[in-house]
Amino acid sequence: MKTRKIAVNWFVDFDKEEKWLNDMAVKGWDFYRTSGVIYYFKKCTPGEFIYQIDFKEKKSKDEVADYISFRSSCEDQLAHQWKSKIYWKRNAAAGPFEAENNIAAKLRLTNKAFQYHLNSFIGLTLIAAFAFLVLMPLGRHLSGCCFAKWLTDFSTGLTYGILAAILLILLPILKKLNKKINDLISEIF
Repeated sequence: MKTRKIAVNWFVDFDKEEKWLNDMAVKGWDFYRTSGVIYYFKKCTPGEFIYQIDFKEKKSKDEVADYISFRSSCEDQLAHQWKSKIYWKRNAAAGPFEAENNIAAKLRLTNKAFQYHLNSFIGLTLIAAFAFLVLMPLGRHLSGCCFAKWLTDFSTGLTYGILAAILLILLPILKKLNKKINDLISEIF
């Protein structure tokens, strides 16, 4: 019988990722690590754990450590931390996470996810602008240099690649999260 499992999956929606982790737990697989695409599980009792994905806010290491300590005191266990995502688990017998039935908690998590993706959008836009406004003209200016064509081609490809990622991935995510935020706000009021 297998005691470990590796699964490959890619998510742009943290709700779907969280649901998938919970479905894996129902099947008897305890999540313990990810690299963003590759997920690692170990065998557990089916339905033993439930999972929640949270997003780390830009705070000091001490504030993040305090937050983790606080959540740990609420019967939550830190399953894994990857980039800005914090994966929490708890014994299913302890009951659902607060956010499952609390609109304000769902709104907080969705706002954190929106901010995370908005920061990615801004960062990628700045990189594309640098490639388009600095690297591309530099490559054209150095036309006699041996790597001028490479620099021009590289900056063009980088700019178009980033713009495609922004249009095809980030903007739909931001739009979906914004709609979810508005829906949650309308439920509150």
